[in-house]
Amino acid sequence: MNKSRQPARARGFTLVELLVVIAIISILIALLLPAVQAAREAARRAKCQNNLKQVALGLLEYEESRGIFPPGSVWDTTVASVDTRDESKLLESWVILILPFIEQQGLADAFVPDTYISDEVNRQPRGAEIPYMLCPSDAYNRVKMNGTSAGSGSDTYDLGDGWARGNYAASAGLFTMSGDIADKHSTTWFNNPTKRGVMAANHSLCMAEIRDGATNTILAAEIRAGLTEYDTRGTWAMAGACASTLYACGDGTDDSGPNAATGNPDDMRNCDKLLAVYDIDTLNYQRMGCYHSANKQQTARSMHEGGVHVALADGTVQWISDFIDLYVWDYLICSADYELVPAGSF
Repeated sequence: MNKSRQPARARGFTLVELLVVIAIISILIALLLPAVQAAREAARRAKCQNNLKQVALGLLEYEESRGIFPPGSVWDTTVASVDTRDESKLLESWVILILPFIEQQGLADAFVPDTYISDEVNRQPRGAEIPYMLCPSDAYNRVKMNGTSAGSGSDTYDLGDGWARGNYAASAGLFTMSGDIADKHSTTWFNNPTKRGVMAANHSLCMAEIRDGATNTILAAEIRAGLTEYDTRGTWAMAGACASTLYACGDGTDDSGPNAATGNPDDMRNCDKLLAVYDIDTLNYQRMGCYHSANKQQTARSMHEGGVHVALADGTVQWISDFIDLYVWDYLICSADYELVPAGSF
């Protein structure tokens, strides 16, 4: 007797086989993820490098147009007792001055002339995000600096709120900012050719005064945005150190070299409030240490692995390792120390 043929039953995955497949897929993802992350960071780093290049070209166009580079910051010297804590008396930062040269004429026109940048009438323009000023690797640069935010205390209240961030700073020199803003015509650290960079408070050079050569002198470098709303670092419209200028970041200081991670590096007046959130060891581990003091010292920093980008005075952008010889780093900061920068040293 013929029996009707029964269709074969489809065989499914066993639980063990399914788990093996999931494990294999997980391993492949784990192997690929670092490569994907590395590729993304490489793209971000390239974008950051290009942004700094555009900023450097803007600085060079400013110098060609005006015959001198912009000062790193402009402080009101007509008021009594102006010092590096008196950030409410700040006028233009170097970024504000070069806005017409980086395709931002409308933003430049939005600032009210002859008023402090901290004035409420300048809140809208100082809060504008400038694409060329933002490094995409910095996770903090979209959080605006708010001087009256919770936890800030009274140190930053006079600065107001709504300051947009920026990731590039002008190079002032090996000295601290103290003493450079007391009198525009007085003898200052900036007059010392073995200490000065290119753009300091109320002072700057023309190209001919860069005696060490444009290819051997830092014009601007990367910085990081502050870790909290009231951390003033990386604030493009705010003049001075720990906002938009590099000071005292060479050998022999406690803020020596790129991404300095020891001691009490960046000097800023609201560091004690930041230390209420992060202890100094945590800040140094993140390479964002600070010291509660006048606004007078800051080094180059980035969120790239192992170094920072710098723009030289010839307009080129170079990569500087965190482990650069600090004597070479000093030679690059100084514009007229006549020290030879060895070939291949950076």
